[in-house]
Amino acid sequence: MTHLPLWLIPLFPLIGTILLGTVAVISSPSKKGAPEGIVGALAVLFPAFSFAVVAILACSMPEAGLRETLCNWIDIPLFRADIGFLFDGLSRIMLLFVTGIGTLIALYSIGYMHGDRGFARFFAYINLFLFSMIVLVLSDSLLLTFLGWEGVGLCSYLLIGFWNSDLNNCKAANKAFIVNRVGDIGFILGMLCLVTLGGSSLLNYDSLAAFIQMIISGNHLVDVIIPLSLAGVLFFIGCTGKSAQIPLLTWLPDAMAGPTPVSALIHAATMVTSGVYLLARLGSMFAVLPQVLTIIVVVGMLTAFWAAVSGLFQNDIKKVLAYSTISQLGYMFMAAGVCAFDASIFHVFTHAFFKAALFLGAGAVIHALAGEQDMRKMGGMLRKTPVTACVMIFAFFAIIGFPGFAGFWSKDLILERLYTSGPMGPFFYFIGLATAVITAIYMGRLIIMTFFGKYRGSKESEEHIHEAPAAMLIPMVVLTFGSVFAGYLWADMIGLTFFRDSLASVVGTAQAIYAGSHVAAHVSPVLFAALGTIAALLGMFIAWKVWGNARIPEAKGSSAPEGFKADWTFFWDKIHAFFIMIVNVLAWICDVVVDKILQAAQWTLGAIATILGDGATVFQVRKARLQAALSVAGLAVLVLVVLLTGGLV
Repeated sequence: MTHLPLWLIPLFPLIGTILLGTVAVISSPSKKGAPEGIVGALAVLFPAFSFAVVAILACSMPEAGLRETLCNWIDIPLFRADIGFLFDGLSRIMLLFVTGIGTLIALYSIGYMHGDRGFARFFAYINLFLFSMIVLVLSDSLLLTFLGWEGVGLCSYLLIGFWNSDLNNCKAANKAFIVNRVGDIGFILGMLCLVTLGGSSLLNYDSLAAFIQMIISGNHLVDVIIPLSLAGVLFFIGCTGKSAQIPLLTWLPDAMAGPTPVSALIHAATMVTSGVYLLARLGSMFAVLPQVLTIIVVVGMLTAFWAAVSGLFQNDIKKVLAYSTISQLGYMFMAAGVCAFDASIFHVFTHAFFKAALFLGAGAVIHALAGEQDMRKMGGMLRKTPVTACVMIFAFFAIIGFPGFAGFWSKDLILERLYTSGPMGPFFYFIGLATAVITAIYMGRLIIMTFFGKYRGSKESEEHIHEAPAAMLIPMVVLTFGSVFAGYLWADMIGLTFFRDSLASVVGTAQAIYAGSHVAAHVSPVLFAALGTIAALLGMFIAWKVWGNARIPEAKGSSAPEGFKADWTFFWDKIHAFFIMIVNVLAWICDVVVDKILQAAQWTLGAIATILGDGATVFQVRKARLQAALSVAGLAVLVLVVLLTGGLV
């Protein structure tokens, strides 16, 4: 059966990058470039073409998936790598929302970035980001995935610091780039571990899965458990950087300095989910590493809870959503830590819709308030921007797991898998449920402070509040439908099992390996749904009781003691600074102390050589008779040694 070539998927955003980049280069602030309408059309069409190709391939894909090798990339002794693509159930799901939601955000950006002098440059970066993300997901090997991994890191730097006239934006971009590079070192070292273990072929996903099956069937796991565990930990470090988990999470809240569409695209729908994708892609390897899985679930649990509590003390509307993203990613890592990769990817999918809707809705609010992001200066906007309010309220119901909305299906599925994962399952479940209550509280606070009560800004700004233009509202409404109905792709009660069927061939083996070594408890899904609903309602009730009728503090004040707020916000930055100080001290020791020791050793060896040389000159006398006598004596000693040695032999 013939099908469209896989290379068409990344080709369209790459062409868009080249065309829009050319327009951006030939344009200048003093010279009018291409009209915004043409630039915007190109920026939306190329991602839309990629989405169309993905949709066609998704409908015609065989159960085993599609594989396509374009060319040889590296071919040297002991190392070979090809440029190849893999389109299976996992990459199909990821690419559907990467290209689909990417197209909607590009459309939204036309209205949001209207009048910006870097209009064409912005969309060139957006297309480059989508190209890199597609390569990351579509590649059939870790090495090519790493190429896309670095590409989205570069685009993150370019887009966060897009408004580079502001020093804070530049600092945020630098921070995102540097923190992600720390995680990327783990990714590189993880690949080196696999190459050392079994050669360059283990960098290919199919070959790695076959290798895992071979060592399991041959009972050779004990022989490779140490290098394999080391590789697993190193890959997880890479994932913590890209997906903003403890301890490499500090870059994501600061990344809100960039344009709001960037926050929606990079930090809600695509880039930050790369770490979750990599865990699922390497699921068969992690399934045989129970100690590494324990690390993953504990880090995910701590991250989810810490970020949720931090979200309670933010006044910037985008910062609330940033900490919310970190917390939801913690849920995904918790699921991955118990080998529930299907539930983890399902939450990635639903989260992409409701978090993108929340970010775009926040962008519409900021747009209506002429750039204001402080929720203490908002309020009463339900009457002034009803469409935006409805979008964010529906997305709010989705993120807190209200029955019938997308988050209800995926969040409760994760909590169910956590509870049935083993002896520690009930504890993980309890922390996850408590985090769900806190999520409903801080998100309820956001909705109340933004859309209810009285407007707390100036009279002048109130007169200019307006609903967003159609180019911004249409993507928001589409994403709202996803926030409501995306969860039904898993709903067995109505006969839809799209997600389960799609992911079974990719993560089914890993989950079977894990299930074989764990005794799962059998409980009623209805009970989990009821407890999850109670958690959402409880959080909503607390939020309304605390902020519903409360007097919101003035913007110059704070809703929490500054010290407590600062400790939660900058705690990990302080830890990073401490480790940087240690590294600097070690570097100083290496540069000064070790260098001095080496210089002393060099001087000592030179002195010894000089002394020995000076001592040898004693025997270099000028008397010919004495020299001849010494030569004869030396020859005699040499002959004697040879005779004695021969006699012994």
